[in-house]
Amino acid sequence: MKLRSIIRILGIILVAIVGLTTIRFSLRRAACPPEPFRAPVLEEAPARLYGLVEPLGREVFVGPLYARRVVEVAVREGAMVSAGDVLIRLDDDLEAQAVRIAEARLEEAVRRLAITKDELARKRALARDQAVSEFEATRVALQAALEEQQIETARAELEARRTEWEKLTLRAPVDGRVYKLDIRPVELISPQDYGRIVVGRDEQQVRLFVETFWRARVQPGDRFLVRDAETRREVGEGVVREVSPYVGTRGFRTEDRLERLDTKFAQAVLELKATEPLPLGLLVQCERLGP
Repeated sequence: MKLRSIIRILGIILVAIVGLTTIRFSLRRAACPPEPFRAPVLEEAPARLYGLVEPLGREVFVGPLYARRVVEVAVREGAMVSAGDVLIRLDDDLEAQAVRIAEARLEEAVRRLAITKDELARKRALARDQAVSEFEATRVALQAALEEQQIETARAELEARRTEWEKLTLRAPVDGRVYKLDIRPVELISPQDYGRIVVGRDEQQVRLFVETFWRARVQPGDRFLVRDAETRREVGEGVVREVSPYVGTRGFRTEDRLERLDTKFAQAVLELKATEPLPLGLLVQCERLGP
């Protein structure tokens, strides 16, 4: 019993000594001045940039010049097209009728000239035999010249009518892919709906927004690993092809409506080699791998 009491007392003394020592060192550490802050070194930080996926050379928006209803959708979204391929056709009844009228006027003018030339040949033969006056032959010749000019006018009018008619057939402006075709038959489409048809090259690029403090570290030829900014999934790699010499300002607003932050950015174009086709406008994060 006496031995157990001695052991218990020694244990209490040991715990007290350890506790007092810990408190002493804690108070001494708290009394020491804080270590000076070490500013981060930009050269040691990994270059991470954000950008948006685009077709190589930027996308092309296709829209009508006039508000019309769609009568035919010739391709599907995601299809590969060549420059000049028909995308959609719009209601063109009025323009088609105008072309037919212009063709009829041209045909009428050509036939009228043929009749006048036949008459001119006969008048000239009669004038040589002095059966009619030279004035009569000259009058018919002037009439033929006038009708030739009328034919040229009719041809120009027909060409103008055909051009107006052709404007109602929307065609692919470049070789590439139809990235967006938000159009259905019988639907009304207007010039303000140009964003509903998007065509671009099948190859893709990333338009990077480069903060000014990164600009010196982003050069043509730099390689970047590309990730989906939301899922952090690797989607490919890319090489910087050009860096814009222009620095602009982009505005950001916080939840406070009166608070606005203006940040200066340059732009760089990253030629993308993706593991799979990416949707346009996808926000990606690019981390430099090295030159």
